[in-house]
Amino acid sequence: ISTEIWPTLLKYPELDFTRMNNAQWFRKAEGNSDKHNTANFSYAFWAYRYNTYNSIIPHFGYQIVKQWSEMNHIKYSFNFTGNIDGHWLKSGWNPSALVECYGSIHYMQCINKCRKRLVDTKDSLKFNIDPKTDCVIGRLPHCPYCKHLARPNVLMNDDLDFFDIRLNEQTSYYETFKSNVIKTQAKLLVIELGADTTLPKVRNESASTFIDRKWTANIIRINSSTEDSVVESCYRNKTNNQGIEINLDPLTALTLIDKVIKKKMKQ
Repeated sequence: ISTEIWPTLLKYPELDFTRMNNAQWFRKAEGNSDKHNTANFSYAFWAYRYNTYNSIIPHFGYQIVKQWSEMNHIKYSFNFTGNIDGHWLKSGWNPSALVECYGSIHYMQCINKCRKRLVDTKDSLKFNIDPKTDCVIGRLPHCPYCKHLARPNVLMNDDLDFFDIRLNEQTSYYETFKSNVIKTQAKLLVIELGADTTLPKVRNESASTFIDRKWTANIIRINSSTEDSVVESCYRNKTNNQGIEINLDPLTALTLIDKVIKKKMKQ
């Protein structure tokens, strides 16, 4: 997975995604170095991710889920995602029905949170890269207020500097959603799509929602990994609600389910 996120890591077996996805890189000195010990190397990593995400058109599965959320019998819908790529918003998802629990690469923040403000990334992560060192060449993005470095507003490992103003706003929408579910006694269906076990916030949220006694919630866990598609017995034993496991990639699973739904609606 790490080399798909940044192919450059194939050159450096001592590095992996976990080490690169660390906020401490932004505290390192600036400079172009073949020792890969400067902030410039980290910015090359984040620049590749930003440019890759921007170049990708979200697959049709995003539209399928959006269409389901707009069906007449659906009272409420909400999206709790670990994606930082902004693809749910790019697909037209309602911004007030979304939590991006690890933040978004489309916003930048000061490493010191000096003004507690976020700015659009825009061209901040567009650089020239030295092919010999794989480091950014030239000036790195800086905070317009205090002139310290500016970094993506993404919650990373060892991250004490993540500025959560946007996440807190999204969380307030989520609390309203849950409150409405409780008030109306609506039944919940949790559809978990390809949630990663190495960054477990989404899986944990799905599981806790599934077993929460404040409502009735069933879960469909969809994952291309057989192991990761399992709804663990420790959760099943805490509820009588239904847990469905689908060992397919999300797009394939959503497409097949959508065909069944449309067939049922025509009957």
